[in-house]
Amino acid sequence: MTRCGHLCASSKRMRRHWSDVHGISGSNDFASHARSVNLQTFFRGTKLKYFEVSVESRAPGSQSLDEGAGCNRMEPAVHDVPSQAQSMSLSGSSPVVDLETLTYFHHFTTTTCLTLPKIDDSLPASKYWGTYIVSLALQQHWLMCGLLAVSAYHSATLDGEKTAQEKHYGRATNLRSEFGVGFKKIMSNTLNNFPTETFQKTRTVAIQVRSIMSCARWLPTGLAANQEVVLDSTTGLSQLQYLLCDIRDFASSELGKSLEIEQSMGDDPQTSFGTNSLQVTVTALAVLLNRLQMLPYRMAEIFGKPDHEQDAPAILLSIGALIRCCSSICNCNDLPRAWQSISTWLNKTTNHFNHMISLHHTAALIVLAHWAAILVKWTEVYECWLIQGFSRTIVLLISEHLSMHDGARGLVEGLLE
Repeated sequence: MTRCGHLCASSKRMRRHWSDVHGISGSNDFASHARSVNLQTFFRGTKLKYFEVSVESRAPGSQSLDEGAGCNRMEPAVHDVPSQAQSMSLSGSSPVVDLETLTYFHHFTTTTCLTLPKIDDSLPASKYWGTYIVSLALQQHWLMCGLLAVSAYHSATLDGEKTAQEKHYGRATNLRSEFGVGFKKIMSNTLNNFPTETFQKTRTVAIQVRSIMSCARWLPTGLAANQEVVLDSTTGLSQLQYLLCDIRDFASSELGKSLEIEQSMGDDPQTSFGTNSLQVTVTALAVLLNRLQMLPYRMAEIFGKPDHEQDAPAILLSIGALIRCCSSICNCNDLPRAWQSISTWLNKTTNHFNHMISLHHTAALIVLAHWAAILVKWTEVYECWLIQGFSRTIVLLISEHLSMHDGARGLVEGLLE
């Protein structure tokens, strides 16, 4: 059919496609609507997609598949397959194709792309990340490494086995390093081996992919798997300032300002995730709000008089801003608005409070842990793994740091329960 690129393995399924999509039924003139081609696919399952291969690529002596001998499975319609994918060569600018690479690529195009923030109003997130950005990445090895790294990070959050999580995270770290080489070149305008318009598009996409990775790399899995984050009583918070910088950069980026997730924002969260799930989160936020209101009194009992005259005002102001933030999102069922309300708290704290964080001041760290716990609870409703990941890391880092301090430890215990 005109402009229809649907491919399938049997004439029966092709006729079903005519009926479902084009409204043609009962036609016996097969040749007028379809032609026989050589097909190939990398994957099985409900997300299966075929692509056409040339006759020249067929092994000598091989025969065409009988059109009725296809595998017993359903294929979705395939329209407007990017020309870059059709002409892609596995040498030069493409990553080495092995089973691990294909697994991460498949996971990105079928699963991870659905969990990333929407950017372009004219395209759903699945098309933007799963088709548009993939078509650009198929032309640049380093950019494809970035997508595979995001996929590996996401895979680490879904795998329940610790060894497998660490393997995913280690692979993601290596892929992120390869992405970084190309990113530096394109940002310095030295990577211009393609037309100017494509160069600008690739540069914009590269910034977006880097923004995603800046959050994804702070998953709790990385605490044990990544040498960049060291967990012990003296250096457990050595990377906290870098983490907070990444969060601020993400919050101010195009991605962070929208944070519209396709699979969750298309429906009312009470329908998508269940009324009980949302109610549990609201209840958990109410408990956190109560803890915040009692925090100044509990801190005074444990820590006594502050060391510096500006410490107490800075802590009280930060707690007050956090209480208002928590109160405002208790009745909010919109992830972007809730994220904006929570993330702006970082900009409402005083310079002295930020200085206390940089010095790993116990009281300031406790307030920061409560802020991160609010993020964890709210993003659980929307399964926003990027934000939930780095938020959990903040709470875990601070809890580990305060584990030897009996009084302070009690103020952060149970924040993630």
